[in-house]
Amino acid sequence: MSCFKMFFYGKRRMFILISCASIAVMILLLMMTNTSGSSDPMKRSPKLSPYRSKSDGSIIGPDSELASADPKYVNRHSGFQAKMMSRISQSASKSRAATNKYVGREPIGIILGNNFASSWDRKHQDRARLQQKEVIQNNVILDHQLSHKLVHLDLKGAPPKLSYLQVLFPYLKDMGATGLLLEYEDSFPYWGPLESISAKNSYSKEDIAQILNLAKQSNLEVIPIIQTIGHMESVLKLKEYSDLREVPTYPQVICPTNNRTLSVIKSIIDQMIELHPGLNWLHIGSDEVYNIGECMRCQAFMAANQWGKSEMFLHHVKKIAKYVKDVYDVQPIIWDDEVRKAPINTIRKSGIKEYVEIMVWKYSAGIMVELRMDLWEKYMETFSGIWIASAFKGASNPDSFITNISERLNNHKEWMELVDMYKSVVPFRGIALTGWQRFDHFSVLCELLPQAIPSLAVSLMYVTERKADHDALSKVGQALNCNSYLNLDLKYLDFVNKCEFPGSNFYEIAQRLHILKRDIDKMLQNSHVTGWVSEYNIKHNYASPQHVEQGFQDLSMMLYEVQKLKTDSEKVLGEIYDEHTVHEWLEQNLLKTLKDLTSLHKSCIRLLEMTHWPRRPLDSPHEKEL
Repeated sequence: MSCFKMFFYGKRRMFILISCASIAVMILLLMMTNTSGSSDPMKRSPKLSPYRSKSDGSIIGPDSELASADPKYVNRHSGFQAKMMSRISQSASKSRAATNKYVGREPIGIILGNNFASSWDRKHQDRARLQQKEVIQNNVILDHQLSHKLVHLDLKGAPPKLSYLQVLFPYLKDMGATGLLLEYEDSFPYWGPLESISAKNSYSKEDIAQILNLAKQSNLEVIPIIQTIGHMESVLKLKEYSDLREVPTYPQVICPTNNRTLSVIKSIIDQMIELHPGLNWLHIGSDEVYNIGECMRCQAFMAANQWGKSEMFLHHVKKIAKYVKDVYDVQPIIWDDEVRKAPINTIRKSGIKEYVEIMVWKYSAGIMVELRMDLWEKYMETFSGIWIASAFKGASNPDSFITNISERLNNHKEWMELVDMYKSVVPFRGIALTGWQRFDHFSVLCELLPQAIPSLAVSLMYVTERKADHDALSKVGQALNCNSYLNLDLKYLDFVNKCEFPGSNFYEIAQRLHILKRDIDKMLQNSHVTGWVSEYNIKHNYASPQHVEQGFQDLSMMLYEVQKLKTDSEKVLGEIYDEHTVHEWLEQNLLKTLKDLTSLHKSCIRLLEMTHWPRRPLDSPHEKEL
């Protein structure tokens, strides 16, 4: 047995020695191979694809979300990327011979030296070291940081005073904005035959010049928005333009085949550009065109050309865009929602790519679901430039008076997730952070700008830094000079954040009103009120004094707070808006509450004075006599 053990362990040692020797030989051979190939770095380290396969077949790359994606989706994404790379490269090649005549309007591809190409793989491994612009393929670069960050100012029906804009514009610049998307609508001072389009409290020509000067001082690019087919309520509501309606009873959409339509729209464009010299872009609207192709004339025109509504829409938009570009050398932009549903062949045949850039908008949840890869592929092929649009306010309810920052932050998180997924292939020109003041011309005021500055600050921070952790939000709070942690979700707003920024006093007003209305609703829903002091009880003077006291113990305090809010709001809003806007906001958000609480307070006093009550039924003639 001892001999067997010696033999066994001797063979084991011999096997281990032979294995170690074999491994050493293999390492030596590998070192010799690398040394012999050192003259060619590409042989030593083959160039990696931004999205490459692991040995197990999964995909790794800058977007870790793809690792768990369906293989069919991954293959489709890879094919999409290859096609987009080819188109970007072709676009860059075409641009070599031409000089870009528009300031800040870079072509899709920009040419750099060859020394950038070899650094692509290294940069892709560490996203934290990504520079603002980065090489993709064949010396073509794309802007990863959305160089244009436009803040949309919706001015329709409630233009802020110039004194407010004077302090606001530098603040927007400090927060990271690079430009303004100005939607005047009826706040623009049209003249001549178009004078009636303007509101009676619109800006003057001198005001427009001063606004542009203020923007220039803060180095903010200005892009005006006009409407040229849909949302033309400010024009079509008027008797003198009612014949231009696509549907006689609806003043939303202008008829594209009416003989007078083109001349009216051209006049609007002429006046807008005249007061905005040096424009690089003009946004010509074109969203939510719900009624196109419904009048008899349009239907006949579509039938004669064998067109559908998409062809009619694109035909009209192309005419407008061609006029802007040919006459004024200004680049038009349009909203994308009407194009989103158009077939790619229809868009391609229209020839619109030569004239417009597109702004893709979505303000609600589900961006990654609705704006899928095939949509970006379509837009890459059919438009010369692509913008995106989020919302920092005015995108929830049409009558909301305070912005839910959490909801708006989530919108920007979804957008940046999409940008980071497609930034290597889609030439995003920039982003417009929209802030709607009215849902349309006829709607009520919605989330006035001053109370939404914190939401804008948080949104711009996330777009720039992709951060929304405690430290990032603390920095925003410090920039806003807030005395407490910034409250993002209205559900948890229990006390007022006091801050110091342009319009911060109204931010406090909006918070106070939100808390007060929530407390009033809670009071009216408590069981003492619903069970013993309902409208029925008040109408018939039939209520238990104890329940009246318990149900409305805070009523006097709330009534006082509403009265104080009214006084404070008049003062604070009066510093930012004219008297008409102040009264409209009060009428919409406070006066009814004040009236209801005053009436309820009087009713409670009357009920508490009762010492005897009638026999039932309460609607008997005897009860009425009492």
